[in-house]
Amino acid sequence: MESLEQKYAQTLENSNLSLKQRQVLISSLKLFAEIGFENTTARLIAKEAGVSEGTVFSYFKTKEGILEAILSTFLEQVIPDVIADFSKKKFTANQETFSVFLRSIVRDRLVFIQENQRQVKILLSRSFIDNAISNQLGNVIVHSIISPISPILNQFKEKGLIRNWTNERIVRYILALSLSYVLPMMLNDNEELGIDEAVNEIVECLSLALVEVE
Repeated sequence: MESLEQKYAQTLENSNLSLKQRQVLISSLKLFAEIGFENTTARLIAKEAGVSEGTVFSYFKTKEGILEAILSTFLEQVIPDVIADFSKKKFTANQETFSVFLRSIVRDRLVFIQENQRQVKILLSRSFIDNAISNQLGNVIVHSIISPISPILNQFKEKGLIRNWTNERIVRYILALSLSYVLPMMLNDNEELGIDEAVNEIVECLSLALVEVE
């Protein structure tokens, strides 16, 4: 499974940016993830990218501009592509029960987030202070998932196995509950998430809320 850094680098390779521009962006993402946005300086970016400090800001006028360029690519291309790759694997096979389906997708995404928590933290941290990014991030994630997951959710609803809520409401419910388990890990650097326990609790809560009771 590709990491977010790898997916980002691959996306930049397919862009119209020059090699030095790509080096600056990739190095900046690496440093923002490892030591934080505030602790990253132009000198460190230049050293990591193998360019001069003047080159860093000749392409991107400020450090804020570098971050905005990174986030823009994540929101417009990287996240939708990652979700699409995930959807091809998880939203096509027939599922025996709704809980099996939930367990499969929740576990996969929690493991992915834990393995990419530093990059995810950059996105979440920015969304906490910028409403525009927060709304865009939420909409990108929700609407990228709704299309591929809808046929499966509709099958469960047609069989009377889950509540007849809109698919967007169900997706937002799944994401909100999963995020509540991810946030403590994001706020406490390097904290490990107990995947098995988290998955069990999330699936139990979602099943109680979504499974139709006869």
